[in-house]
Amino acid sequence: MKTKNITLSLALAAVFSSSTAFADLEATGKVVHESAMFTQSGIGIGAATTSTQTADSHGKDLFKTATQAKLFIDGDVPNGDGATLHVELNAYFDGQAVKDNKYHENYTQRDLLREAYIDAEKDDVSFRVGKQQVVWGTADGMKLLDAINPTDYSEMAQNQMEDSRIPVWMLNAETDAADGGNWQFIVSEGKSSHFAGLGRESAMGTTHSNGSQGHAFTMKGTDTITGKVNGFLNVAPALGTAANVFDRVAQTGFGMSTGLAYNVGNNTNYITVNDFANGTKTTGAATFGTICNDGVVAEDTATASCLAWVANASGALRSTNYATDYGNGAGNANAQNLLKDQTVAEWNASLANPTETFQYLHSTTFATFDNFVDMKSTYKVDHKKTPTTALRYKNSTADGLNYSLNAIRGNDTNPYVEMHWENAGTGAILTETMQATITSAGVDYFTVSLDSDGDVTTSDVGGDVGSGAGTASDSERANLVMTEKLNTVSQIGGSFDTAIETASLGPVVLRGEALYQKGVMSPVIIREAASGLDLTHGALVSSVKMQKGDRFKYVLGADMTALTNMMVSVQFIQDRNLDYVDRGSYGSGDWTYTADMATMSLTNNLNKAEENKEFYSLFLSKPFGASGEHRWNNIFMYEDGDGKWNRLDAEFSINDDVQATVEVNSYFGDENTQFGQLKKSSNVQVGVKYSF
Repeated sequence: MKTKNITLSLALAAVFSSSTAFADLEATGKVVHESAMFTQSGIGIGAATTSTQTADSHGKDLFKTATQAKLFIDGDVPNGDGATLHVELNAYFDGQAVKDNKYHENYTQRDLLREAYIDAEKDDVSFRVGKQQVVWGTADGMKLLDAINPTDYSEMAQNQMEDSRIPVWMLNAETDAADGGNWQFIVSEGKSSHFAGLGRESAMGTTHSNGSQGHAFTMKGTDTITGKVNGFLNVAPALGTAANVFDRVAQTGFGMSTGLAYNVGNNTNYITVNDFANGTKTTGAATFGTICNDGVVAEDTATASCLAWVANASGALRSTNYATDYGNGAGNANAQNLLKDQTVAEWNASLANPTETFQYLHSTTFATFDNFVDMKSTYKVDHKKTPTTALRYKNSTADGLNYSLNAIRGNDTNPYVEMHWENAGTGAILTETMQATITSAGVDYFTVSLDSDGDVTTSDVGGDVGSGAGTASDSERANLVMTEKLNTVSQIGGSFDTAIETASLGPVVLRGEALYQKGVMSPVIIREAASGLDLTHGALVSSVKMQKGDRFKYVLGADMTALTNMMVSVQFIQDRNLDYVDRGSYGSGDWTYTADMATMSLTNNLNKAEENKEFYSLFLSKPFGASGEHRWNNIFMYEDGDGKWNRLDAEFSINDDVQATVEVNSYFGDENTQFGQLKKSSNVQVGVKYSF
C-alpha cells in the first residue's frame, strides 16, 4: 500500500506541474514539528524485557520527535463542468527517540498521499470521489457516530480528530430532499484502525518482535496478544520449552520412551501443575522432583519454586543426575511471564487471582503438556475487504431542532484476534478434545489432546518431540496460530442538537448521539467448565473466544458560554454490552465472563469487563492575549472504575504564519482502566507550526 501511494503521489505531482492541464491551482501548506517527553519515570506497558524487571525503562526521556510537512493543492478540473480537485500530500519524518526506537512507525496516518478527491455535481446530486474523510459525529474525546473512517490510535486520543482519522477511498454522494432535508450515501473501502502492537505478521517460530516494545501507547489488551513478556504470541513458545523439560525428565527419569505421551493409562494423567507446585500427587502418578535435584528443593518433592526455576532457567538445568538428558533447559531467561519464584503458600494464595501463566493453568495435567512440547506460534493478518455502505438523513424542525438518522454496514474498524491450533508440519487444523474423566481420590482429572480426527485417546502432536538429540520434525509440534481479522457489523444511530435559552446560564446547546451495533466481537474467557475444556486445564483455544454480541452506545452533552467568552462543554457517555456474560466465580465449576479488551492482561486476572461502561467529560476553551489571539483548551475525562485523562494545551499565535503549542497529557487512576493503565505514558509536548 505504501509503495502504491508513493507512486500515485508522484504521478499526481507530474500532472500538477503541467500548466496546460491545470491552469488554476492554489497551493497552501504547513510544516509542523513536535517533540514530547514522559513526565513520569517507570516501565510503560510493553516496555519490560523480562518478567521480573523492576527498574525504570525510560525515565523522563524524550519519546517523540517528529516533523511533518503538508501540501494542499486545490483547483478546477479542466473541462469538468465546474468540478474541483483537492489533494493533500503529507511528508512525515520520525526522529529517533528513547533508546533509538522509532515509536511512531508507518501507520496509514503517515501516508504520503493523505487525501485526493474530486468534487462534482450532476442532476442536483453532489459527488465527492476519492480518498477522503467524512465527519458524522461531534462527541468530545471519542468517536461514536464518526464511524466511516478508521482511527490511528498511535497517540490514543491526544491527536486532533482530523489528524488521527485515517482517510479512505470512497464515493460520497449528497442530495437535498423535497422536505428540506439532506440525504447522504457513501460506499468506502473497509479498513482497520491501527493500534500499537497489531497489524504485523510473523513467521512461525519461537520469538516474535511485533509487540511494539516500548511504544508509549501500547494497551494492556494488545500487550496480552503480542507483548514480549505477557503476550500469548511469545508465552506459547515459552510454554513449549518448559514442556520440553518435563518431557525429557519423563523419559530419562521414568524410562518412558515417549516422554509425556498422551494416552489413557499414562500416569502423567494423574498429576497437575497444582500437584507439582504443592509437592503432592495421587497414587500412581509420576513425580518430577528430580528436576530440581540441585538443592532448589528436596529431591523427591516438586514445589512452586521448582516450577518457577524450570520456567525461567536461562542456562543448563543444573541436575546432578540428568544434566546430559535435559541440559539445554527452558531457555526463557525470564523473557516470558510463566512463573516467578515463590513459596507454596504464595502459590496457593494466587490461584483465585492469578498474575502468571502457570497459575492460570493450575489444573493442567502433565499429559496435556505433551501437546505443548516445543510448540510454536504464528501471527497472521487476514483483513477481508468488505466495503462499507452508509446512509444518512438529516433535517431540522421549525423550532430549531437539528437531527440525523444514520445506517452503516461494513467492517468494524477495530480488529480482533482469533486463535486456532495447527500441525506445525502439515498445517492440518487441530481441535482440542478431552480424555474421559479420570477420578482419583475424589478429584477429577481432565487431559486435553490436539487431534485432527477427533480421537480422544491419542494426540496428533507431542509424544517423542525433541528426542534423539533434536531430531524432532515440525509434524510432531503444535502451532498456535493467531489471526487478526475484521468483523462485519451493522450499525444504526442518530443525533440531535438544539439551543435553549436559560435564565441563569444563557443560551445552552443540548446535543446527543446514539448508536446500536449488531455483531461486535468481544473476548469471552472460560476459566472453569464442567467439561474441562477451560483455561485451568490447558485448553487455550477453547477458553479464549471472540464472541459476537450487540452493543448500544450514546452520548448526552451540553455546551454553553461562561466568563464572557469561555466555552464549556460537558458530556455523559455510556457503552452498554447487551450480550454481556458473567457466570460463576473461582471454584464454582462454571466460571465464564466477558473480558475488557482494552485492559485484560495475564497480570490482572484477565480483567473482567463492565456490563455498562460510563465516561464523563468536561471541556473548557478560552481565548487570551491582548486581542484574544491565543487560546487555551482543557479536556478532562473520567471513566467508570477510576480512570482519568487530562489534556491541557495552549496555542500561541506568534504572527499570521507561525503558531506555537504546549500540551500536557496526564493519565492517572486505577491501572486496570483504559486511561489509568497509561500513567507511565503521561507526557508534555511542544510544537511549532508554520503555514504558507
